[in-house]
Amino acid sequence: MDARKFSTHVLDTSVGKAAASVRVTISVLDEIQEWRSLRAAQTNADGRCQLLEAGEFPSGVYKLTFHVGSYFAERNVKTLYPAIDIIVDCSENQNYHIPLLLNPYGYSTYRGT
Repeated sequence: MDARKFSTHVLDTSVGKAAASVRVTISVLDEIQEWRSLRAAQTNADGRCQLLEAGEFPSGVYKLTFHVGSYFAERNVKTLYPAIDIIVDCSENQNYHIPLLLNPYGYSTYRGT
C-alpha cells in the first residue's frame, strides 16, 4: 500500500509570517493530458496543509494552485499574482512537501522534507 503524503507550507516573506487561510487546489494530469481537479484545502494558522494522504496519491504529475489573490486582498495588499501554479512530477514513491515563499510581487518554491 502507498503510504506517501503530499503537503505544502506557505510563508509570506513580505511580513515574515506564515500565510494562513490560503486556498490551495490540487489537480492531477490524466491519461489524456488534461488536468483533473482532486480537491481544495486551506492553510492553517501555521501556513500548512495536507493535500493528499496515503492511498490517495498514485505516481503522476500534479498541479498545486495557490489562490493568493484573495489572501492579499483581505490584507489590502496589491499583488501581481492572483494565483500561482506549481507543477510537480511525483513519480518517486516518496513523501512530497512543496513550500511556497510568497510576497506580492514574487515567489519561490522548493522541495521540502
